[in-house]
Amino acid sequence: MILIFIKFIILKNKADMSQQILFKEQNEKLFFEKWQNIVEKINASPRYLPASLKNYLLISKNKSLFHSDKSFIYLINNEPVAGVFLPIEKKEDNFIATIIDDYIDAPLLVTRSIEKNVFALIDNIAKENKLAKIMFLIDPLEKDTVTYNYLQKYNYLDTSILSYVIDLEKYGDLLNNCRKGHRCDIKHILSNKDFKVFFIDKDNPVYEIHEEYRMLHHKCSGRVTRPKETFDLQFENLKQGHAVLFGLKYKGKNIAYSYFEYHTDKAAYTSAADDPDYNEFPLYHTLIFSAMEYLKKRGVRLLDVEPPCSPSLQVDYYPDQKQLNIASFKAGFGGYFVHNFRGIKYFSKKIFKEDMKNFVSNYLSSPLAPFYY
Repeated sequence: MILIFIKFIILKNKADMSQQILFKEQNEKLFFEKWQNIVEKINASPRYLPASLKNYLLISKNKSLFHSDKSFIYLINNEPVAGVFLPIEKKEDNFIATIIDDYIDAPLLVTRSIEKNVFALIDNIAKENKLAKIMFLIDPLEKDTVTYNYLQKYNYLDTSILSYVIDLEKYGDLLNNCRKGHRCDIKHILSNKDFKVFFIDKDNPVYEIHEEYRMLHHKCSGRVTRPKETFDLQFENLKQGHAVLFGLKYKGKNIAYSYFEYHTDKAAYTSAADDPDYNEFPLYHTLIFSAMEYLKKRGVRLLDVEPPCSPSLQVDYYPDQKQLNIASFKAGFGGYFVHNFRGIKYFSKKIFKEDMKNFVSNYLSSPLAPFYY
């Protein structure tokens, strides 16, 4: 590695090992090379693929939230051992470590032994950049190796919720494991000759179909919610074998799409779009089920259905009835709840007070709160 063109912070530990930090803003190409190296080493979920990070940043910039990027790779003896995605957004006059005003995926760690050092570096960056707070979440697909909210060890306030994960290897018959109502809806669509399920992936990447999904996404939302570049990144991800787009055709017209990302044995249901003119049909039941079968055949074990899926109000989580209905729908595919560990570290008393006031206000005013007096 040529160091002369890259600014590193050099540290020394007791064993006199060379410890280095490579910031993304100093050499983006090298950063992503090292980042991908870590992703492959630890079989990280698709949330950590470079395309996902780039997607988040594009949306942040599109929403005029993005301020700077302090993401970095931590190296020991020139070997990458940790990767930290650390975008900084500006909200009013405050700088916060969030992505799209939401939680950032927690650091990638090759070994837990360097965890303390990594979080100390994050704290230093927070102080240097006068951050008001940092918000991290721990990937629920790491449930087999992360059994507690380790963010608490570094003074993050616990704001955990629940995620819903489907173990595709646990049951031989995926359809039979679905909720009874889901099974009926899936069978109805699959047996109706007016409907046809199809998909595009790395073996048949049809850009025109992907563009149709983008346009339907706008129609479904009633507005353009994110820039075209993010959809193009999704298509590149698909061509590289990290995603699949399932579609549903009705009488020759494509009326719904569901997009899934995957890496090694982990997958996530990340996006969907449908034509509101056909919302009398149970569109997504069959798309999700078909994707489950597809992913299982390709060696995927765990599928995260992604939020909203937590079933109640929590600190910094205020679902409305529509979101709870979506959560209930997702829970019909034969999975189970797991912890979605989250945490917020406050550096500003003012922001802490504002967030706590917001929590009290949201909880008290929600018709979903369990108060009866």
